[in-house]
Amino acid sequence: MPVDAPLSYGQLFSWREIERYPQDWMRDANLPTAWDLRGAPPDRVVPALNRLVEIHEPLRSTYHLRDGDPVQRLDSATSLPVEHIDRPVTDRGDPERAKEKLAAVPFPMTGDRNWRGVLVTDDGAPKYLALSFSHLILDVWSIHHLQDHFRALLADPDATMRLGPTPRELAYQQRGESWRDRQQASERYWRRVLTDGLMDGPPTLPARVKRNRIEATLHSRRLGGVAAEAGRRLGVTAPAVIMALIAAGLARHTGTDRVTMSLMASNRFAPEHQHVIGTMNQLIPVVANVDQGATLGEHIKHLHWVSARAYRYSCYDFDRVAALAADITAQTGRSPDHDCWINHLFRCWFNYIQQDRVPSDPTDQTPAELVWTPVAQQYGQPFRVRVSVHGGRTSVMMLADPDVIPAEALTDILRVIAHGTQLAATTPETSLKDLWNTRSETLPPSLFPRDIPTLPHQP
Repeated sequence: MPVDAPLSYGQLFSWREIERYPQDWMRDANLPTAWDLRGAPPDRVVPALNRLVEIHEPLRSTYHLRDGDPVQRLDSATSLPVEHIDRPVTDRGDPERAKEKLAAVPFPMTGDRNWRGVLVTDDGAPKYLALSFSHLILDVWSIHHLQDHFRALLADPDATMRLGPTPRELAYQQRGESWRDRQQASERYWRRVLTDGLMDGPPTLPARVKRNRIEATLHSRRLGGVAAEAGRRLGVTAPAVIMALIAAGLARHTGTDRVTMSLMASNRFAPEHQHVIGTMNQLIPVVANVDQGATLGEHIKHLHWVSARAYRYSCYDFDRVAALAADITAQTGRSPDHDCWINHLFRCWFNYIQQDRVPSDPTDQTPAELVWTPVAQQYGQPFRVRVSVHGGRTSVMMLADPDVIPAEALTDILRVIAHGTQLAATTPETSLKDLWNTRSETLPPSLFPRDIPTLPHQP
């Protein structure tokens, strides 16, 4: 008889986030990947996959509703949700197309194993494995670990891996006495943030409600390398450099000197959690002052340290925090215009994902690109930034409600990210207010394009 278990805090957070997606945007919950199998022993690929499923509970888990609350349950099915196709592989883009095709198919939130794949061979020789996972069961960190475990099993079917607690074990641990102090500390942090006025800010949407948004992405093979150089010079991380510049732009274009950025935390700071295979990510709000009279280096360090402190409180019971937010809002005499707390609490979010282990080259002179997305994500937060680094190329995707950040302001913030990152690496004593005086044509084309495309007609 299957035994239901509560969700871990990371699983619960993903559930509350994904349940607000409009039905026709559920594919956004998918995390696709493609693993190169060239040279792999043909007789070891499927056994390695079976062993991977045997070792890692999330690959055998399904989600269900019990009395209206989500629970997880181990699936007894042993068959792999992986299709095997033998066909000619004609070009290097084949794996990318296969993974994107998988990612376009949404998973139901309940009753499904929440992952699927395609194993492609060419005349029996393994070529690649394309996979799609729902964020309900895995995060990007976990996918990297799964790939490492899979490769270890290909090399040695008897290989052993260091494992962290399972999501079920973590769920019971987080609700037990040993976590009580951490839970209370997180709730105190949230109470301070909420009392300081987190609810005052950009407008948000109810769950599953859509609205036209605008989205632009800056692609640069050089940007990530320059950000890493700036981070080393200032004693911070590359993500902190980019996040601080986004906060400066947000403050300028919303007319405030105090911003709240919601940062994605991996929640893998403890050694025992670095090997957890599951979904652990949660957002944590960071309230920071933006002093236009400060130097660029001072501003970046300030944002880095307030963010570092916030990460200490980033693993929490979302439902308890939502109830706390509702109570504090009622005490102030205000009434939120809808009850989708995942949107209320995280109006402006930032995420930085290193999708592989390929470093960015700070000397790469490949021209940068700025691309508008024809149909931007139409739900959720009014401002969000997702930085992804893949194959050495850094992509800064910025999405906004045009009533909050119009198109010209959005491209201005992207320009300042490029310009500010360069200055942070070379002359961090530059005043923050001087960032806004630079035109696109004066920036290196490898960091920002000379010609900025205009926003296309929106549907």
